[in-house]
Amino acid sequence: MKFLTNGYASILSIALVGVAIGLWTRTSQPNRPSKPIPRVAVQQDGIDNRQLEPTPSDSSRSQVGLPIEPEQSSIYYQLDSRQLSGRSLVGKSSKPIEMLPGIAHPLQLAEIAAAADGPLWKLNVAEGEVVSCDTVLALIDNRVAVASVIAAQSSADRQAMLNSANAKVALAEQFLNRIQQAASKKAASGLEVDEASSRLAEAKAALQEGQESQRDAISRLKIEQARLDTYEVRAPFSGTVIKIYPHLGETVSRGAPIIKIADINRLRADLYVPLSLVSAQRIGETVELRADLPNRPLLDAKIVFIAPLIDAATQTIRIVVEIDNTTNQLPAGFAVRLSQTGTDSDYH
Repeated sequence: MKFLTNGYASILSIALVGVAIGLWTRTSQPNRPSKPIPRVAVQQDGIDNRQLEPTPSDSSRSQVGLPIEPEQSSIYYQLDSRQLSGRSLVGKSSKPIEMLPGIAHPLQLAEIAAAADGPLWKLNVAEGEVVSCDTVLALIDNRVAVASVIAAQSSADRQAMLNSANAKVALAEQFLNRIQQAASKKAASGLEVDEASSRLAEAKAALQEGQESQRDAISRLKIEQARLDTYEVRAPFSGTVIKIYPHLGETVSRGAPIIKIADINRLRADLYVPLSLVSAQRIGETVELRADLPNRPLLDAKIVFIAPLIDAATQTIRIVVEIDNTTNQLPAGFAVRLSQTGTDSDYH
C-alpha cells in the first residue's frame, strides 16, 4: 500500500511539472492580438474599405497559440467575385515598360553594283577608307568603250566641213548679187540670174546637211561617253567603304555588287512607343536612349519623324530618331531603347 501511494505521488508530481512548463511557455511568448492584422488593405471604387477576415487555417492556429510558419505568414483573403467584377487589383506599377528595341543603322547604306560587264581592272579604295561623293572607287576594263568614244569624237568634229560649206554659201551669195546687178543693166539674162539663185540654194542645203550631221555625231558622242562612264564605279554619297566583293581581275556581271558603302556619321533607329509617351514628344526634340554598348550605355538622339498612324495591335506609334556619330566612335547595328519608358499602366 505504501508502494502504490508513492507511485501515485510520483505521477502527480510529473503532471504538475508538465503543467508548470506549459504555463511558463505561454507566458514567455510575446502578446499577440486576438485577431491578426492584415498586411494588405484592398481599396477599390465600390468596395468597402475594410479589413477582410483571414482564412480559417491561420485563424485557428493563432487562437490555440501555435506559431505561424514563415512560409504561411502571408494572410490570404476570401473576396467576393461580384464585388471585383470588371475591376483590377493591380495599381500603377513603377516597373518600366518592356518595348522592342530599335536597331541603330547607318543613315545611308548602299551596295554599288556593276553597270557593265567585264573584268575588274582597277580598285582605287580599300575597306575602311573614307571617301567623298562621286569618287571613282573602281574601274572595269573600258578599253573598247574608250575607242568608241574616240571614233564618235572624230565624227562629231566636222568644223572644217562646216567652214567649207559656209564659204560656198558666201561665194554663191556674191555671185548672185553680181548677176542681179548685171541684169539690172541689161548685161545678164534672166537665165543667168536663175542659175545663180539655184547655186546659192544648193550651197545653203549642203551647209544645213552638214550641221544636221554634226548634231547627230554629237549625240552619238554623248551616248558613247555615257556608256564609258558605266565602267566607272563611283560613290553615290560620302561615307566609309564597308566591303569589297570581287578581287582585282575578276570578271563582273552587270548588276553584281562590287562595293558596299555606308554613311555612319549619323545613325537612325525606329522605335515603337506607347501613345502616352508619344503625346509628350515633338519632332526636333532630344531624347535619351539606352544603348546595348559596353562603354556608351546612354546616348542622346533627335526625333526626326513621328508616324501619323497607330499600330492597332500594340497601340504604339513608330518614331524615328537620329544619333550624331560624326566622330565615328559608334559602330552601327546596336540595339537602343528609350531611357524613360514610363510604367506598365501606360498600356491600360
